Amino acid sequence: MVEHAESIDAPIPKPYRRFTSRELSLIVIFSALGGAVSVPIGYAGNFIKTIPGLPIGSSQALSGLHVLWLIFAAVLVRKTGSGTMTGVLKGLVEMFLFSYHGIFVLLISSVEGIMVDIVLTITRRTNTPSICLAGGLSSASNVAVTQFLLIPHLPKAIFIFMYLTSFLSGSVFAGYLGKRVLDITRTLKG
Repeated sequence: MVEHAESIDAPIPKPYRRFTSRELSLIVIFSALGGAVSVPIGYAGNFIKTIPGLPIGSSQALSGLHVLWLIFAAVLVRKTGSGTMTGVLKGLVEMFLFSYHGIFVLLISSVEGIMVDIVLTITRRTNTPSICLAGGLSSASNVAVTQFLLIPHLPKAIFIFMYLTSFLSGSVFAGYLGKRVLDITRTLKG
């Protein structure tokens, strides 16, 4: 019997109370991969801050790479809460791998996951515009956490630059490229 997989562009189903073993495995795998990759990306962002001539907040150009894993999990699992669960677990992995944000990485990653779930639930689609919006807003949410908890004293112009840079990074790296990777893997899967 041949099984027909759902289209990635299909509407997100209504929330379920339980995740299957396969779905939980996907969440754990993407959380672990995302956490392991995000730690060196965070340190690379810190290195970017030391380059003379770049404006403050330029490191946000890499922020979309942190959210990519949340998008993968949310789109493949297709259940409300999967982005949040992936974000929380990813934050725990990053924290235990000594992210330069320390314990705050748990909050940052959790908020990013919540944003992915909110956008995909509101849009009820997993098409390219929805995924780009989810990636952009999720990525920009890390700036909000940073602004309100870690460095609230910076001028508003810097925060605007950081929000825009982070949103574009999330839209491109997590949204557009993430959707392309999902489409390619779906094509290869047959």
